[in-house]
Amino acid sequence: MKSPLAILFFTVLLDLVGFGIILPVLPLYAKSLGASELEIGAIAASFSLMTLLWSPLLGRWSDRIGRRPVLIAGILINAIGYAVFAHASTLALLIVSRMLNGIGASNISVAQAYIADTTADSDRARSLGLIGAAFGLGFIIGPVLGGFLKAHGGIVAVGYVPAALSLLNALIAFARLREPVRHHADHGQRRSLLQSLHAAVGHPVRGRLVLFSFAYWFAFVMMQITFVLFANERFGWREDAIGGLFAFIGIIGAAIQGGAIGPLVRRFGEKTLLALGSSAFAVGMLLLPLAPSAAVLVVIIGVMAVGSALVNPTMNALLSRSADAASQGSVLGLSQSAASLARITGPIIGMSLYGLRHEAPYVAAGIIGIACLVGLVLPLPVAGSVQSN
Repeated sequence: MKSPLAILFFTVLLDLVGFGIILPVLPLYAKSLGASELEIGAIAASFSLMTLLWSPLLGRWSDRIGRRPVLIAGILINAIGYAVFAHASTLALLIVSRMLNGIGASNISVAQAYIADTTADSDRARSLGLIGAAFGLGFIIGPVLGGFLKAHGGIVAVGYVPAALSLLNALIAFARLREPVRHHADHGQRRSLLQSLHAAVGHPVRGRLVLFSFAYWFAFVMMQITFVLFANERFGWREDAIGGLFAFIGIIGAAIQGGAIGPLVRRFGEKTLLALGSSAFAVGMLLLPLAPSAAVLVVIIGVMAVGSALVNPTMNALLSRSADAASQGSVLGLSQSAASLARITGPIIGMSLYGLRHEAPYVAAGIIGIACLVGLVLPLPVAGSVQSN
């Protein structure tokens, strides 16, 4: 494994397998500890609060001291968080574990910046699609493994297996991952953090894309945090069945983002694919609570998975190409912070809406998806014309 992108892909993959293991287990486990619907949302939000606070910091630190050490530090913090999760017999420990994992997961923006450092503009969406493909494969392997571990090894196994994977991940990154050459050459062009944030928010393209990132993820996490309970209560699904459905989502995401996204971008462009993905996502959200059977639900989830697989790499590619080389980490970190803010507010509002009526969070998410689509209809430079500030 000598290619930096291959090593980074494997590094992110192992990280996200650990995240995927927790995904189908957390809501039902928190409920078993006595958490209310609002408290489940707050526990999920604690993870995202940490990524909100730490993503721009890690992005900035990676601009200063290098991508490699920041990536490895995040992986090690993840290992500690999973170890705490293995012994989370109270809601307080569960929150601590999720907060630690939120700090560790903040290095995703650093991974994106690493890719931006080592790829040409014309290959940016395809290369960033590696992150999406790692998410997809993490969703294939992790949730299935998480459901199996919970059923056969209990919560201790659910925590210690991803902790072990994170340690393996850190060893591989330490031994094989090298600092990107392009990053070394950019020291003289660095901006202050405030300058980078002002440039990102004030830029006509970046500001809209950051807002889009917030709205999209807000809608997505309202579905994500409530879906486990929805599938359990509507169709009687347990962690293993829900894990299998998340694996199905991962297969779709890996197939599109790992292979098809490059040819699709060359044929249609990032903006068109972003609009198509938003449309599929919004339609799927509105149809989800109307599913009359589990089979129809799987089809609807598949439509949403296609939309999500188109949205993520194209949105990040447009944002990355609007930033100069010296501020990739800061700008992508800001986007991750916007997504993290959505993951803080989305679970709380989503679970509150779910407590009022089970269909409510999906209707709200679908309306937000339509609003995102309308926003894309307004003038936005296509990929080839996105200019840095």
